[in-house]
Amino acid sequence: MSYSKKIKVPYMLCDRYKNLSIRNLISIMADISLNHSYILEKDMDMAKYRWIVYSWDVEIINAIRENDQIQVSTHVVGMNKFYAHRNFSIKRDGEIIVKAYGVFLLVDIDRMRPVKMMPELIETYKRDEKIYEKPSITYIKDFDESKEIIVRYTDIDSNFHVNNAVYFDYINDLCKFDIKDIKFFNIVYKNEIRNKKVIIGEYKKFNREIDYRLRSTEDNTIYSYGKIVKNV
Repeated sequence: MSYSKKIKVPYMLCDRYKNLSIRNLISIMADISLNHSYILEKDMDMAKYRWIVYSWDVEIINAIRENDQIQVSTHVVGMNKFYAHRNFSIKRDGEIIVKAYGVFLLVDIDRMRPVKMMPELIETYKRDEKIYEKPSITYIKDFDESKEIIVRYTDIDSNFHVNNAVYFDYINDLCKFDIKDIKFFNIVYKNEIRNKKVIIGEYKKFNREIDYRLRSTEDNTIYSYGKIVKNV
């Protein structure tokens, strides 16, 4: 079962070039998925559970501009023991301009640990046909550049860790890119950033690709990693 919502993109969500920023693009898709979940789970007791993002793979065909009228859709394409798989599409004037694949985990909010999905929950989520396949990606482990990143007080969300969308602020500041130049980006969330004042960002550029990761300053815990592919 799919779910769609029409949105007019406000100026406040755009970057210096009046394009919808990566952080806010991710936030909009995540919000659409949550709205869909609330509808599907309305007759279930989900008070002790919460959906969190595990990974994003996003293909940008055309940048989304200020005041664009867009239709954002999400499609459930897979449910297994721990992972919910969703496709996303964003249309402008009937044309798909963004495709995405998001993977989500169900978390027990008391223990803040992933839990196995109940059979009745899996049954509630009727599957759709895929419109975008998650690509196979090879990640590097050696990086040329690094930088300390300050974790701001306002980066912390209601789960008392750094909000998933904020990671894109860190990555953008680290790698210095604009969404108008991006063809594809990927992020995998491995560990939450909690009770940290400073973390390390690392990256390496090769041709049109940028590999990056965020890690701890103390014990090399990897918080997230991913890849960006530029247009030129």
